[in-house]
Amino acid sequence: MKFMNLHQPIYHFSPKKNWMNDPNGPIYYKGEYHLFYQHNPNGDQWGSIHWGHAKSRDLVYWEHLPLALYPSIEHGEEHCFSGCTVVEGETARIFYTSIGPNKHPFDGADQWMAVSQDGMKTWRKDESNPILTADIHGETKILEWRDPFVWQEDHLWYMVIGGKHEGHGCAALYSSENLYDWRFVSIFASGKEEIWECPNVFKLNAKRVLLYSPSGPVQYRIGEVQDGRFKGEFQGTLDFSGWEGFYAPNSLEDENGDRIIIGWLTENARGDLSLPGMWAGVQSIPRKISIQSDALYIEPIPALKSLRYNASSFQMESLPNNPVRAEGKGRALEIDAVFSLADPSSSFQISVLESLEREEQTKIVYDDGILILDRTMSSVSEEVHKWKISGTMAFPEDGQIHLRVFVDHSTIEVFGNGNTCISSRVYPLKKDSIHVSVQSRRGEVCLRDMNVWNMKSIWD
Repeated sequence: MKFMNLHQPIYHFSPKKNWMNDPNGPIYYKGEYHLFYQHNPNGDQWGSIHWGHAKSRDLVYWEHLPLALYPSIEHGEEHCFSGCTVVEGETARIFYTSIGPNKHPFDGADQWMAVSQDGMKTWRKDESNPILTADIHGETKILEWRDPFVWQEDHLWYMVIGGKHEGHGCAALYSSENLYDWRFVSIFASGKEEIWECPNVFKLNAKRVLLYSPSGPVQYRIGEVQDGRFKGEFQGTLDFSGWEGFYAPNSLEDENGDRIIIGWLTENARGDLSLPGMWAGVQSIPRKISIQSDALYIEPIPALKSLRYNASSFQMESLPNNPVRAEGKGRALEIDAVFSLADPSSSFQISVLESLEREEQTKIVYDDGILILDRTMSSVSEEVHKWKISGTMAFPEDGQIHLRVFVDHSTIEVFGNGNTCISSRVYPLKKDSIHVSVQSRRGEVCLRDMNVWNMKSIWD
């Protein structure tokens, strides 16, 4: 599968064609990684949601597999919403939210199960469906109830499901001894937002981490579980882009025991721009997360280095206030740059997907403790979203700013000092928007090192 246009990524996962949104049920099983995803196989707009399926040996190169789940129209099901995958012995199970004309997402969703006993090649809906209905809550009212995430601990199975309770976003907790008979435990956690989607719960070090997507930038909490409730000690933003870039991530434990997350790089920023080809939506590069200094440390998985070629690098003791072009250029790039700032007032920028005359460019700016993805000149089109996206990134004691930037045609993912991430979509229209430049914006800035690589396609 080769992509031949200016905007379709070549090293991010996407289906062969048509619509894709949330990643679902990623899991490592018998030497392979399986990724499922929300998919409309009938067009490039949201609708008729199935579960697509792919597998990989390294989370980089993927093989497309037949669809895993189809809506059971005969049972009143119109969409198979998001969920998870678990394995018990030789049996794999998908838990997902079932939606239909008489099962509205707002107040009528059920939780269903599908089973595979042939290594995830084929799936059948369990005859016991629905596995959970809203009746399980008794007098407690949970709306927008969806996106189950299941894990096993101390011989019990646990599940969290997102939604809203008493007007606030929440994750509800359930337990089971056998994956069929479930008990409502508690409102596990809640917040100020109106809704929580796609909650994930897992252990890192001796702590628990809760991820949730509150119809905005994805959030996390670090803490402990006490009496069936999450007690948060620290919290932060996983990625500052929300609906403009990174949303609804799901997680898995890899073959080394590390926690990996993958999120949906949304198509919202395309606006009204019409693009060639029947496609919409890509997944982020896989990100490894750990806990450092009471926060999540987020970094691209090392396996992505296998895609690098055409390396170039340069250094400058003092960056000028005018742009300096890098040797490396292209629409599919990785950039690894380290800057040394004289003091907190110093500022710099990297421009990518920059046209020869600079009519188009997307700027990555560090300024006064803020990391900014400036899309205001990202496209000559007036139909796309072009506002700035920003996130806090404290000035470090040593004054060093380390940025890793992944550019793939219409996707940009920025990792700042391991604790600030911004991702988005951009749609440059000029064929010469392939250049990279760097400059100081204010104060003394030393470019200690900047490496640029072209990136290979994962489909060749």
